[in-house]
Parts: sequence; structure tokens; C-alpha cells
Amino acid sequence: MAVPNYLKTEALFRKIARVVAPPPSLTVSEWADLYRRLSSEASAEPGQWRTERAPYQREIMDALNDDETETIVVMSSAQVGKTEIILNIIGYFIHQDPSPIMLVQPTLELAQAFSKDRLSPMVRDSPELKKRMAGAKSRDSGNTMLHKTFPGGHITMAGANSPASLASRPIRVVLLDEVDRYPVSAGTEGDPVTLVSKRATTFHNRKRVLVSTPTIKGASRIETAYEASSMEQWCLPCPSCGDHQPLVWAQIRFEDASMACKYCGALHSEIEWKAGSGKWVARKKNRKVRGFHLNELASPWKRWETIIEEFREAKHNGTETLKAWVNTSLGETWEEKGEQLDDEVLYKRREPYNADVPDGVKILTAAVDTQDDRFEVEVQGWGVGHENWRIQYHVIRGDLKQPQVWADLDEFLKRTWEDADGRKFPIALTCMDSGGHFTNEVYRFCKERAARRVFAIKGEGTGDGTRQPLIIGTSTNNRYKATVIRLGVDEGKTKVMSALKTPMVDENGLKMRGYVHFPLSTQERNRGYERQYFEGLTAEALHTRMKMGVPYQVWVKVRQRNEPLDLAVYNRAAIEILQPDLDNMNPFCNAGSIAPVGAGAPQAASQQRRSGVVSKGIQI
Repeated sequence: MAVPNYLKTEALFRKIARVVAPPPSLTVSEWADLYRRLSSEASAEPGQWRTERAPYQREIMDALNDDETETIVVMSSAQVGKTEIILNIIGYFIHQDPSPIMLVQPTLELAQAFSKDRLSPMVRDSPELKKRMAGAKSRDSGNTMLHKTFPGGHITMAGANSPASLASRPIRVVLLDEVDRYPVSAGTEGDPVTLVSKRATTFHNRKRVLVSTPTIKGASRIETAYEASSMEQWCLPCPSCGDHQPLVWAQIRFEDASMACKYCGALHSEIEWKAGSGKWVARKKNRKVRGFHLNELASPWKRWETIIEEFREAKHNGTETLKAWVNTSLGETWEEKGEQLDDEVLYKRREPYNADVPDGVKILTAAVDTQDDRFEVEVQGWGVGHENWRIQYHVIRGDLKQPQVWADLDEFLKRTWEDADGRKFPIALTCMDSGGHFTNEVYRFCKERAARRVFAIKGEGTGDGTRQPLIIGTSTNNRYKATVIRLGVDEGKTKVMSALKTPMVDENGLKMRGYVHFPLSTQERNRGYERQYFEGLTAEALHTRMKMGVPYQVWVKVRQRNEPLDLAVYNRAAIEILQPDLDNMNPFCNAGSIAPVGAGAPQAASQQRRSGVVSKGIQI
């Protein structure tokens, strides 16, 4: 039976009414409570979103609905749900207030991962979003991994390191995630935060959200933005006196994981503090730029006992680990002190060893610096907790155009070193510098010795403060198809310097992890650790510079010769490439294998020899 025309007309007008009708008056948090569903692969608590689970999130999200507020800054620790806040904002604008949106991640790869792992599951599992945004289809140019359309708007995912992905297009809602990991400049285009923010200037109702865990004081974008905002803190009432105050690490008592009230001094447990009704308290008047600071103490997903335990472990593990804890747990910047180490202090730290390989060493690595007239080689030993012993610094002089000097290097790398019990330690892995004028010769040398784990490395320093991991990846794009390991030397120098600053024991007399030992030469043997070595080890300092108004930190030479520092970086890379279980393994005493403790050790070593060494997800 045919449908009467008047019914068709009525249905059409109802459909038009649904499209053109104004959206309901919901805030972002109200929308999330009604329509957002958490996905099982992206959340430990899948199902309907509940803002009351982490009530501090409500004001952050609802600031988007304030006509007076243009910019929102969130400087926070991990484990407080900042990514979920960004997702709720995206969902709200797709459903309630369709607009052109851009989300910027530090790199294009992270933008792709966000689209695939976070945005797509949210759209799939939230029915109102699924109706409005189709999945990426090969024939639908409006929906790709990095660009998706919906009625009335679109969202583009971009990388701060990719000028092309930040290409000019009008954007009303700008979402900038982990801004402290952005490069100082997107190629030659300038500061990515400024570039993207300019995309919104034509919109009178523009919104901009900056989110990040902070990094280094004086070079932190998010801290600078927060200090130019309302500087709000999440405050809870004291269960005794009722006065609201932020959760402050200095007021936490370790013995029972309680916090003292800064007004009346009363001690209360985490449960008692979090039972109160919290509120945001601004330290500055700034309605246009709302700034929010959060640390893990406020998180419903992290217990104070766990945070205390992680702090103790971070402090025990050395400066670099403690720095990461301050950034990711307290949501505060780390202030570098005494960036340039004193070579005289390190020189006086030298100590006598009881053998070529001191007690505690589990494995040896080596590093080679290639110069036109010499090889400089350093052998280092590693033990529990990356405790480090410098073993020997050796210079092999000769014309690198002649085969003899290469043969001398090969013989040195074949050597073994003995401990006090006579166990022989070969070099487990060697990192060899391929820069300079003998790149192809290094590739050929390493290719022929790949079975002994002699690998060419290529150091990559951005010079603009961009953070790259120490182990970036590998390449075989050379005439010999030799494996070349790409190193982030800036990160390597930071790790080396942090280890050098680590004391032998903490304030309680407990041995610190990661301490660095230097040998005292004897009449019988000069190990190579004289004053010139320590001058080279401390030949660079971390300086803060400005580029296009953005502060960044860069390693700068303060002395001409820095080979000992470079070799320390290469040795650090070598142990991270190997990734042995230093806490549990037996001392390394078989060439070509790493002998783990326990049943199946020979099989494990055999399997490792067959499959190669796996590092940071790459196989070499």
C-alpha cells in the first residue's frame, strides 16, 4: 500500500526540523554524562561516562561553555584523565555545536595513533556520534585517518612536527595536546602553537585548549601559559576545619599516607580528604584565559600509598627518574641545577678496583669514536640498577686510510677482561660512530662484525629542544646494508649527566641505583681516566635559548674536545639496545650470549643469538 503524500511531507518536515533545530542547552560535562560511552580498549572502566567519578574535570570541561573564556590551559600530571577531557570536548562539538576542529599532537605519528586508538573507538561506542561521523572509507575523501567530516563541521588531526598537516584552514576549536613535547618550530614555519592559534582568529566564538604535563622550568610551554592564566588549583575542604586547600606533596605524611591541613594541622587520610566537596580556586583574575593545575594526589585512579612508593623508588633510582616523577606525578616543572658538572669533583671520585672488572659488573659494552687520525674507545661495565663502572679508555692512533689501525681496533674489541675470580668478560655490544670522513668504512667494518654485535650508530641532535628518545630506530639504507642505529644524542647526554649527578648513597645511607664509578690508575696499568678525560666528559652544558619567542634547552660545548661525553652516550645506548635484566642475570661470561638466571637459561641465550637483540620495539 502506497504511503499518502501528506505523510511523506510530514516526515520530511520532521526530518528538516531535527536538522535545523538549535541544540539543547547542555554543558560539555552534561553532554558527556548523557551521551559519552567509554570504550573497553581505551578505558579500565568501560561504559557510560560519569563526571562525578573525577569531579575536578567538570569545571575544566564546562569552561568551554563560558562565552567570556577563549583559552583553557591544563597543566597536570598523568592519571587525571586529561585525554578523556579532550575527547569529551570533541564529542560535544560534533554533536551539540558542529564546528571545524583541529587536534594537534607532538608528532604526526601520535596524531594517527590518537585517531585510531582513541577517537574512532569513542565514535563507534557513542551512538549519537556514530550517527554523525562515518568511518574512513577508501571512496570517501571526507573521512580519512587524519581528517573526518560530520554535519556542520570537521576534525583534523595534525602533528606539531609537520608543517603540511598544520596547513592554513579556518578552525574554530583548537586542541593542543602535550604542548611541552612540541618542536620549537614546525619546520621553518615557526611555533606550532602560534601557527594553529592563528587559524581561529576569524571566529568570534573561538576556543583554544592547551594540555600537557610540564617538563623543564624555563623551557615549559604549558607552565608559561598557566602562569598567564587564572592559575586555578583544585582544593578540598579539611575534614576538621573545613578550609579549602590544594593537595600539596609537602603536606603528605609518608608513614600513614595522610595529609596535614595547612590551617589547623589536623591529619586526615586520603579517603577523608576526598570525601569533601572540592572546588577550583583561582589565584589570578582572568576570565579570558582559565588555567587549571592538577597532580596525581587528586586522581581517583591512583592511591596515595602508591604515589609515595613511586616517589621513593624514583628518588632511589637517580636524578633522571626523579625528574620524570616530578613531571608526571606532581605535574610540576623540573628545575635544572648546576647543569655543567665540575670535572675536578669527578676526577677526585676515582677509586681503586680489585680487578679489571670490579665486583658487581654483570656485562660489558663498548663505544668507538671515529676521528681522522685515531679511534677513541671506551669500555664500560653495568650492574644492578644500571650501576656503572668505567673500565678502560683507550686511544688507537693511526691513519684510518691504512688497514692496520682497523685491525688494531678489531683486536681490541675481541679482548676479554677478568674479574677477581678469573671469569672472562667479553664485550657484549659495541656502538661505533659513523660520522666524519670514514662513514662507508665504518659501515663495512660493522657489517662484517654484526655477529659480534658491532653496530654503526648515527647521532641525531635537533638543536631546538625537541625531545627524541635515545634509541630512535634503525636503518640499512647504505651501500653495505649495514644496520645503523639512530641515536637521540640530546636525550643521551641528559641521561649521562643525570647519572653522573647521582650520589653513591641517599640521605639514609642506602645505596643509590645508577651510580657511576671511575677507576684509579696504578703503576702497572693506566686505564685512561686522567684529567683530560674528565674535561671532555664535562665539555658540554645545558643552556636555555629563545627561538621565535619560545624558550628551549640545548647542549652547548664549553670546551673543544668532547669525545668522552660522546662515548658515554654511545655506551648508554649500547646497554639500552641490549636491555638485559641486570637485576637478575648472572655475570656475563660467554661471548655472544647473555646468561639469565634460572631454568631455561641456555635456551634463552640460544634463542637470543638466533633472533637478534630487540630494543624499543626494533630488532637488529
